Amino acid sequence: MYLTATVAVFVACFLAYRSKPEKYADLMGVSALLSMVFAINNLLVTLYGFPEVILAAPVLDAFLAAMIYRAWRANREGWKVVMVGALVAQLMLHVVSISMWKLGTLTQHGLYLYVVAVNAFFIVQLLALGCVGVGHGLDRLRAHLSSRRGLPLAADAHR
Repeated sequence: MYLTATVAVFVACFLAYRSKPEKYADLMGVSALLSMVFAINNLLVTLYGFPEVILAAPVLDAFLAAMIYRAWRANREGWKVVMVGALVAQLMLHVVSISMWKLGTLTQHGLYLYVVAVNAFFIVQLLALGCVGVGHGLDRLRAHLSSRRGLPLAADAHR
């Protein structure tokens, strides 16, 4: 399920980028990085399992958060704030879970809650990227349909 969603979001972001590279370069880059982190994380889960994989998660998420924050500093867009916020929340979850694991207080139920919470924040990240990519696609479709009817666009009213 997550693989399909990640690929769909990547494709939507790629199509937005192909349409307007100067506007959606950050979106494409973040989408590619998120896909890469998703693939690396799944590989690590396969190789090491839980809870050992939790040790790598903060490094991957901190790298991704730093890259998105850097992009946000150059071009402030709301979706980047959502992405960084979700990643910071994930980092806090990682710290708490690693601490509990190392102290010997992480139960199976706690591990399950950790996985559910991390997956929820991953869904937020996919939605943040997907909304921008799909939103662009819907805007292009609206413009295409409007031009076929010969109707003026709302954006044209202000010119």
